[in-house]
Amino acid sequence: MSAIRHALNWAISRFLRRLADAHRHMGNAYGNRQEYFAAVGNYTRAITLDPAYTYVYFSRGVLRWRELGEFEEAIKDLSQVLELDPAWAEAIFNRALAYKMNMQYEDAIADFERYLEEGRDEFWLDSAGRQLEELGEMMPASDGS
Repeated sequence: MSAIRHALNWAISRFLRRLADAHRHMGNAYGNRQEYFAAVGNYTRAITLDPAYTYVYFSRGVLRWRELGEFEEAIKDLSQVLELDPAWAEAIFNRALAYKMNMQYEDAIADFERYLEEGRDEFWLDSAGRQLEELGEMMPASDGS
């Protein structure tokens, strides 16, 4: 009986993942057509079907900060990516941008510095360095006395 239950659970999990994949693809398609709320809806359905679907959290998080200005929600999504996959450097970089846009400058600085340590893409490493310089100019100077 346990072998049958195991096989049934496996089949159900594969079906739910395939359905989540379909919603992820629809989210991508809606995002490409600039139908951002429909994209978020499909990403959310994919996450409901597969709560550990890291890629979908990433896609929804990036779309939320970049296209919708939903910085808090983007930060939550990108933090979930890092909870599931702490080494996902692109999530660190994008969360830093969401923090910056949300005027959470200290958190943005921490993530950009982390990206400089963990990131591998030269273009984004250069961008993280420029972002840190810009944030340094925005932050009030500390009084050294």
